[in-house]
Amino acid sequence: MILNDILKTVESKYPLSLQYNWDNSGLNIGDEDQEVKKIMLTLDVTEKTVDEAIEKNVDLIISHHPFLFSKINKVNKKDIKGKLIYKLISNSISVYCMHTSYDLAFDGLNDYFMKLIDAKTEEILDVEGRLDSYLEGRNYGLGRTGKLNQAMKIEDFINHLKEKLKIQHLRYVGQDNIEISTIAVVTGAGAEFFQKAKDIGIDLLVTGDMKYHQAMDAMEINMPVVDCGHYGSEHIFADSLIDFLESNLSEVDVIKSENIVNPFKEI
Repeated sequence: MILNDILKTVESKYPLSLQYNWDNSGLNIGDEDQEVKKIMLTLDVTEKTVDEAIEKNVDLIISHHPFLFSKINKVNKKDIKGKLIYKLISNSISVYCMHTSYDLAFDGLNDYFMKLIDAKTEEILDVEGRLDSYLEGRNYGLGRTGKLNQAMKIEDFINHLKEKLKIQHLRYVGQDNIEISTIAVVTGAGAEFFQKAKDIGIDLLVTGDMKYHQAMDAMEINMPVVDCGHYGSEHIFADSLIDFLESNLSEVDVIKSENIVNPFKEI
């Protein structure tokens, strides 16, 4: 299947126009006329994922985080980014990134997260806009709010999260023994939305990358927040996307990387 046709299929559901203006979702490296027989999904494009793609004869890597984000003034094989660019191009491997275009989209990462933890999405936490041509005028934006299928104590909810996300550790702000029924979710980094979640009556915010002073401010207003970490809330990217790709790209083999790892070690 030609890469350009794959991109049209993906972007018909997850338009690049949804991404924030600071983002770099889309085709970071590649030839739109390239034939693609195998796609590999990953959270980040690292040396291990690139080597894995080469070993497995992958033609296209689809990552959540952009491979090319910060400005690059030169491509030198002596630095890691330049080395990977050389490897990718010399092995005819394209890289397509679905970052905030996927975060903000309907049926994107935040919606998948809600389903995974047994919660029903009701609203968008931070509405960015409305596209008449996109899914019949549906709103789009960052984060989701909704209700758990079953209310539970915060300690039980935390254990539920750890089980569903397959993580061993997380942090939280909030009193013990409170009951959680309504939640807001912002995958990746969304701790700045704790006040908004509080204002609309949400019981608890689930996100990642919460800073110390944000945690203090949330504690002061009695707004419970669970910090799963950036990796903890987004390592599910490949799981969230694979069914859509397999259903719509029947001519292409789609696999998940075996090198989706958390750079932090916990002791």
